[in-house]
Formats: sequence, structure tokens, C-alpha cells
Amino acid sequence: MVREALLRGAGLAAAALLGFGAATESPAHAASPDQPTVQTAPASTAYDGSSVIDGPSSCPRPEAVWRELVTLVPPERLEARLRAVTRGKTPLVEIVDLGVPYRILAAGQLREYRDESRDCAYRARIAAVFVALAIDPAELPAQLPTQPAMPPPSAPPVVPALPPPVDDMPPPRARLDLGATAVGGLGPEDRVGQVGAELRWSAGRRRLGPEVGVTALLPVDNTVGGVRLRQWRLPIDAGLRARIAGPRFERYGELGVSAALLSERALDLATSRSQTGIELGLRLAVGVHASRGRLAPFAALSGELVPAPPAIFALPAGTVGHTPLFWIGATAGASLSFL
Repeated sequence: MVREALLRGAGLAAAALLGFGAATESPAHAASPDQPTVQTAPASTAYDGSSVIDGPSSCPRPEAVWRELVTLVPPERLEARLRAVTRGKTPLVEIVDLGVPYRILAAGQLREYRDESRDCAYRARIAAVFVALAIDPAELPAQLPTQPAMPPPSAPPVVPALPPPVDDMPPPRARLDLGATAVGGLGPEDRVGQVGAELRWSAGRRRLGPEVGVTALLPVDNTVGGVRLRQWRLPIDAGLRARIAGPRFERYGELGVSAALLSERALDLATSRSQTGIELGLRLAVGVHASRGRLAPFAALSGELVPAPPAIFALPAGTVGHTPLFWIGATAGASLSFL
């Protein structure tokens, strides 16, 4: 698989970096033949997985990361690196499982990656590669003897790109929100409550972007001016959405215009004829949805002002009232993002 090949390439790259560091640690000046050679045994510190890698993670488990790490770095080189960067503080590496994302802290470096499949073996390999690169020779104190420059390799190792950190992932190009909605109309003559479903599309990766929505509401029976009516309403709106992105949630506000198709029919009069009309208004809404995952929950509140509510006309009574002046709604559902 491509992912396995990338991991093997990352392991070769880490081993090559650490091998080069091993070469630079050999003495630069050979011992003079007139001087005796004094050999000192290096201090040895035993390391195991529990003293180096820890953290509240079940996927990957710290011991699984340690097993992958020792396959990337020779044991003697790994022990030397750990002595150089630990400085008496253990554990050096901490793994935190956050569900889909997982966080790695190694030698003072912090990265967070995503794996929606929760492949623990894959996570352990990625974490081991990151730890190996975090303790490479570039992070060690520059107090090593110099050596002549090594000739460049015939084919430099290819280091694959690690999965992008969560914070570096771009916002989606568009969102499609689908949810259940409840609206209430308030007016001098007509007060009504309705339920239905709302579908809304928004686009743009900038702070401002277009949005369009349509709401299908179920018919409802109501009494206006002493006349029982069956009312039906189909609102459509369009406007701009302003976003404030965060690591876990994205807050947004919407401002636009709305138009609603109205249908009224008297139930108890001798002439029971349906009449339709158009209702124009201004719409304002605020909402929030989760930032992570292609399918995320959302919730929104909206308000709509109708400056000139249409008249309700029923024969033979004539004009019995007007439709509501204000509409207030609440919507909750799921948001599908398109990257």
C-alpha cells in the first residue's frame, strides 16, 4: 500500500539522519603514535518504553510506538539520543488519544494528526517517525568534533510527507446544512407556529461568503379575525455568511433577504377558495457548527422582519387580517462539508 511505502521511506530517512549523526561523533583527530591511547567506557543508561513514552492513549498505545521506534533507530544510537535530549526529565514522549485526532509531544515538539479510521498500527508508525525526527542530530548541542565533508549520496532518501496537522487543514470550500426547524409568527392579527425542514448551502473559505436556504413547512390550521384558516408557507432566502473559525467550533452570522410563498384557505366559510401571495422580508441568523469532520452537527437561530405583511382575504367576510410581522425560528441538524 502507498501508506506502508511512505512509512518505510520515512524510516529509511530517519535512520539515514541518525547514521550521519553517528559518523560525526567519531574522533576527528587520530591518536598520536607517540602518545598512549586512553579508552574510557561510556556511561550506560538503560531505557525502556515505559520510561520514554507515556500518555493517556489507547490508540496508539505507548508500547506500540516504542516497538516501532526501536525498528527505526539502532539501539545504541537511540540510547545516545535519549541521554542527550532527556536531561533528567522522563517520559520524553507523550501520546494523547483524542478520538479521530491524536497528539504527539516529543522532545518539546508538539504535533496533532487525524486518522478517522483509527488504525492503531498506522498511528504507532507515524508517531515513531515523528519521534525519530524530533530527536535527530540537529536538535543536539553542537559540541561534536568536525569531520571532512561526506560525499553526497547517489540517490538522496525520499522523506514522505506526514499527515497534515489538524490546525493546518484548510476550511471547507462549501457546506450543505440539513436540519429540522420550528418557526413562530407574531403579528397583531395572526400568531402561528409551524415545523418543517431546512436546507441551506454556503460557500467560500474567506470570512465572508454567499449562502442560500429554503424551508419546507407543514400546513397548519389557525384562526384569524374569527375565521378558521389553513395556512401554508414556503420561505426562500439568500444573503452573506460571516464566519469566525475556531479549533473546535465555527461561529457564523447571516444577513440577507427572504421571500415566502403563502397559501391561505378558509375552512368554515361557504366559499372555501385558496389564495396565494408573496411575502418579502429581511432575515438575520446566527449559528454554530463543529469544525472537525466532514459530517458535523450544527444549530442556528433566525429572525425575519416582514415590513408589509400580506392581507388575509376570505369570502364573504373580506379582509380578516394580515400575516405575521415577525418570524422567529430555530434549526438543528447535520452539516456536510466539501473540501
